[in-house]
Amino acid sequence: MQALLFSVTNSFSDLFLRVFTPGFKNGNLGIILLMDQQFKKIIQKTKALKEDLDPLAKTFEGALFKDSSWVFSFDESVQVESAPAPVVAAAAPVKKEVQERPKTGALSLVLFVGDTYAEGKGEDLLGKMIQAMKLKPGEFNRIQFDEKLDDINDLAGNLTTPSAETTNLIEQIEKFKPEIVVSLGATVTNILLGKREKLSGIHGQFFDKSAGSYHYNLMPLFHPDFLVINPNMKRTAWIDLQKVMERVGKI
Repeated sequence: MQALLFSVTNSFSDLFLRVFTPGFKNGNLGIILLMDQQFKKIIQKTKALKEDLDPLAKTFEGALFKDSSWVFSFDESVQVESAPAPVVAAAAPVKKEVQERPKTGALSLVLFVGDTYAEGKGEDLLGKMIQAMKLKPGEFNRIQFDEKLDDINDLAGNLTTPSAETTNLIEQIEKFKPEIVVSLGATVTNILLGKREKLSGIHGQFFDKSAGSYHYNLMPLFHPDFLVINPNMKRTAWIDLQKVMERVGKI
């Protein structure tokens, strides 16, 4: 939003300086033409943001807030007269090749495991992330974090002889049959991998895993609680989530 506001502010600053600088000519006509140019730029910038054509729209914050009251609104029904554009022969439409995803037997697209959000307690950052990913109800599920998972030390042995909590987690994955499991934070990630890894070195990567006879892709992500404390990491998380979106056909 700062980028858009900066652009709008600069446009009006430029207009102010030109109008009130001594020697400015052409009087009211010059002011009207200049205002017309500046508003066209603002409208183009806003439209590009709303249509995901502006680089700002590709960020996590842009995806979350582009429809908020901060964004300069405009009415597309209002047309501004301008010089007619030269007639150019229309190019043949380019067919976009849609690659069909292989059938995996998945019941849902994404399963988020390790969720700690409780209704009415703090910010539901994960919910906002899911909304920004364009995931609809029925396409995703959220599994709450079991604190007893913190007590597991033998990660490799836990996959062979899983604890009750691990068994429940695996059964949930089998139940929802997602294409991708997003593990939130290091604890759940290490349990599903069966080994201890630094999240900073493996986040955003895909791992082939199985829950019983069901096979799925695992992608570790920084926990939303960590992102609240370290907001500068939201961009990194959003880049990782865009990889998930691409795999499930959301971009």
